[in-house]
Amino acid sequence: MDLSSVLADMFIPKEGWSIELVVRIVLSTLLLFGYVVMLARTFGSRTFAQFTSYDFLTNVAAGSLVASAILNESLIEGSLSLLVLVLVQAAVSAWSARSEPVQELVDNRPVVLVAHGQLRREVMKSARVSPAILQQHMRSAGVERTEDIRFAVLESGGKISVIKKEAS
Repeated sequence: MDLSSVLADMFIPKEGWSIELVVRIVLSTLLLFGYVVMLARTFGSRTFAQFTSYDFLTNVAAGSLVASAILNESLIEGSLSLLVLVLVQAAVSAWSARSEPVQELVDNRPVVLVAHGQLRREVMKSARVSPAILQQHMRSAGVERTEDIRFAVLESGGKISVIKKEAS
């Protein structure tokens, strides 16, 4: 196998290029884009908001289903799969909002990175948060020194909340 045949396999569809193929891909993409927007609007902001690990993986799977639907012959199979995935995600999200064991299963727990001005270095290391990232969030919160932080928390969606100490 030479480089030119590998490149040809990568860039030339199995059945060759045709106007019908290009039109099908463009129309499939436009229809699925509208469908994804409709699903996002119907099932709420959590579907595409700040992601927990569970939300991120669900949305990666959704992207894969959309790509498969665009590139395959049948839009209905990919559309139905995407609808099922969004319904399952909405059900699990609703269930996790009502059940702590389910929430612990699908969402990350918040992690305290700084407590009463003291860095929790081992916690930061296990959460894979570098001092530079923490400092960026401190600056965003208007805090210059770690000693001025009451708590810094890595939230379940990946955002770091910085709570300042009360001025004495």
